[in-house]
Amino acid sequence: MTGKSYIRKEPKGVVLLISPWNFPFNLTFEGLVPIIAAGNCAVIKPSEVSTHSGALMAELIPKYFDNDAIKVVTGGVPETTALLREKYDHILYTGNGAVGRIVMAAAARHLTPVTLELG
Repeated sequence: MTGKSYIRKEPKGVVLLISPWNFPFNLTFEGLVPIIAAGNCAVIKPSEVSTHSGALMAELIPKYFDNDAIKVVTGGVPETTALLREKYDHILYTGNGAVGRIVMAAAARHLTPVTLELG
């Protein structure tokens, strides 16, 4: 008797994407494209340091993407903290190690898989 194996491709669900202040468009969309391509929904939290870029994303993304699948949340630490209290199917964070530890601890509460790109 032989075994069978196969690859089952299915979306994870809702992915929280917390993007950095440097290269805000590049690093946001570099993470967003595979999220969407895999069939997931996304909540995007641009950095509060690059306020103008974040505001432009909040204006343009709902205009050109499906509003039921992708949301942009602008704001600072309180908004990010509130987002991290929620349960996601995956979290993608690009930034520094100190905040990476906070993201990892928040994800651990829900056993959420995390991708950290720390620099």
